[in-house]
Order: sequence, then structure tokens, then C-alpha cells
Amino acid sequence: MQTKRPQPTSLALAKVGLALASLCAAATVMAMSEEEIRAETNRIAAQYSTAMAHCQTLQGNDKQVCVEDAKGSQRVAQAERDAKLLGDADHNYQVRIARADADYRVAKERCNEMRGDAVGVCKIDAQAAYLKAQQDAQVKRVEAPPATSTDETTLRR
Repeated sequence: MQTKRPQPTSLALAKVGLALASLCAAATVMAMSEEEIRAETNRIAAQYSTAMAHCQTLQGNDKQVCVEDAKGSQRVAQAERDAKLLGDADHNYQVRIARADADYRVAKERCNEMRGDAVGVCKIDAQAAYLKAQQDAQVKRVEAPPATSTDETTLRR
């Protein structure tokens, strides 16, 4: 007598797919070797040095804007490297915050080029954009899918 094997439900298939996706993501995250990490760090340092050398050729406020842009780019690149290495929602949040902070610092420096009341309005606008970027980063952090477990008890549910 042949027994009928139950067909997998779409929920069970989704759980299996999610588990496989998380395993692939974990393998990708840990795929960076020490050599790759060192190479990425050296690339970031080289880009920063090149940008700062360019900034030294400028004068006045253009130089200050350039310096803030170079520093911000370095912080964002470091945050992206860490997110690539560790790959969790918190590090993705840190990348968004680093971008918001870099944009804010550059915008504040650009405001210094203006005269009169325009300076105050510019700085208020820059701060408003910064606060919105922080809020957006927080929302995306909360909306991020939870870390999946490969524990068998979780998969049985």
C-alpha cells in the first residue's frame, strides 16, 4: 500500500526559501577575507589622500567645502565597508547616518559663501534636510526585515 506524501504548503516553501536566502547572505557577508578588508581600507585611504591633495589646491570657502566633502566621503566609505563586512541592519543604518552627516557638513560650509539673511536661511534648510535624512534612516532601520534564524525549531513552525 502506497502512502500519499503531503504536498508542501506555500508557507513552508517560503520559510525554506527564506532560510536559504539568509544562508546565502551570511556566506556573502563573511566572504570578505582579511586581504580584501585590508585592500578596501587602503583604497579608502588612497581616495581620501587624493581628495585632500586636490583640496589643497583650492582657496577660501571652496577649500573648506572640499575638505568637508573629502572627510564625509571617507566616513561613508568606511561605513559601507563595515556594512559589507557585517551586513546587519544597524550597519546599514550607520551608512545612511554617515551620508546624512556628510551632506549636512558640506551644506553648512556652502552656506558660508552666502551673505546676509541667506546664511541663516541656508543653515536652517541644511539642518531640516539633515533631520529628515536622520528620520528616514531610522524608519528604514525599523522597516528592515528581522534577522532570520536557521534554527530547526524556527523552521518547523
